[in-house]
Amino acid sequence: MKWEIDFIKYIFENIHSDILTEAMKIITGLGNYGLMWIVLSAILIAYPKTRAKGISMAISLIIMFISVNVIVKPFIDRARPFEADMEILKNIAVSLPKDGSFPSGHTAAAFAASVCAFCYNKRQGIILLIIAFLIGISRLYLGVHFPTDIMGGIIFGTLSGITGFKLGCKIMQKNIKNS
Repeated sequence: MKWEIDFIKYIFENIHSDILTEAMKIITGLGNYGLMWIVLSAILIAYPKTRAKGISMAISLIIMFISVNVIVKPFIDRARPFEADMEILKNIAVSLPKDGSFPSGHTAAAFAASVCAFCYNKRQGIILLIIAFLIGISRLYLGVHFPTDIMGGIIFGTLSGITGFKLGCKIMQKNIKNS
């Protein structure tokens, strides 16, 4: 964990700027409560042409939420960087999260939805994956997650996205057969 704290301190000392901090606050806000991804899923579900993708994304988010927020985070209950090193606390520019640090829920939700979208449409998925990556980086930049929290979020999110895609496809195939 020492290398992770040193890495976060390096970011604070060498990369931080007022403009970048404001940009990262906006980017991290996109991931708050998974709301952006939930709304995107709902919009896709509303249109027949994109309904399968929306349902799959919603399934991905549900899988991610249960595995990350209900099971893994409470079980591991890892301290946040600002709890592990008080020097980091003075640089925090967002409200302090109260749940465990591993894995990053913001990152996991972003990757669950964007990987699922990528499975349907590579071009659109790439755009969402870039947003997901930026959300993960913002959590690290703002000092609320360790690098391994972000990697864990990417892994859990990716697995949730692939699983949601596969389950969504099966559900839609059943619906087509039953129509």
